[in-house]
Amino acid sequence: MLSNILETGEQFQPRKSTLRGGEATFRKLVEALGSAVFVFAEDKLIYVNHAAEVITQYSKEELLTMSFGDLVCPDSRKLVARPRGMGQEADASPPQVELRILTKNSEERWLEVSEVDIYLDGAPASLITAFDITEYRRSEEEAQLMAITDPLTGLGNYRQILNILNSEIERSGRTGRSFALLLLDMDGLKQINDRYGHLVGNRALCRLADVLRGCCRVIDTVGRYGGDEFCVILPETSAEAAESVASRICKELAKDIHPAPLSVSLGVVAYPQDAETVEDLLRAADRRLYCMKRLGPEKACMFSAA
Repeated sequence: MLSNILETGEQFQPRKSTLRGGEATFRKLVEALGSAVFVFAEDKLIYVNHAAEVITQYSKEELLTMSFGDLVCPDSRKLVARPRGMGQEADASPPQVELRILTKNSEERWLEVSEVDIYLDGAPASLITAFDITEYRRSEEEAQLMAITDPLTGLGNYRQILNILNSEIERSGRTGRSFALLLLDMDGLKQINDRYGHLVGNRALCRLADVLRGCCRVIDTVGRYGGDEFCVILPETSAEAAESVASRICKELAKDIHPAPLSVSLGVVAYPQDAETVEDLLRAADRRLYCMKRLGPEKACMFSAA
């Protein structure tokens, strides 16, 4: 059943475990377990315990009209497809996989699943045990997201920016199409902090983040490069098209009516025309940003990619 058995290329002989003590003893045993138990033969479920009902939100009667594969999300179904008769060696532990199921209420849940071949009342069958690890997986995903997210603005952080830039360079190598990078520096953050306080300065950074999100496509990546610097990665975009995005950002910032008005300096570069590595691309954008910054805030929208 489990695809990692097939991937090793090893041949396993089925374990022929016999459940002794009769059906009553078997039911008493599995109903006491906290893990879900599914028994099936010829791809049809023939027994499930109460924990299986709780996890799947289906009643026992409903489950006994289904196969285990009916519960599994489409992208996990390859993990539950093996030719019958391919079990595990007698001295081996049951292989385990993590997969997602859809409950009766269309809720996705993560299960850690093991299977053994058994004989039930003298007939071959398979027994699946499943532990619900949904909360663990959610906590893991949240931790991974926090590692690439700026806590103040909710944008991607420096690590995420580097990840996306490396991915875009790889994609450009496959497609032959360029992408663009905007590097932005918020003008006067120190003055805002000194005059209005750091709370207002933080709010200004968040307002700028909102403007950047609003000016970009779904496929674009907006990140906080660090401090008062931000970054916008524009897939499959030329330098000229990126300048249009930069102008749109400046126009939106000009509408800001808060006591601490926003303005930015920008540097626009394109890959591979301006640089061929992440470091060189960021360095080129940084040079152009500071060329623009020397012009002063009143020239904030007068930038050039040249």
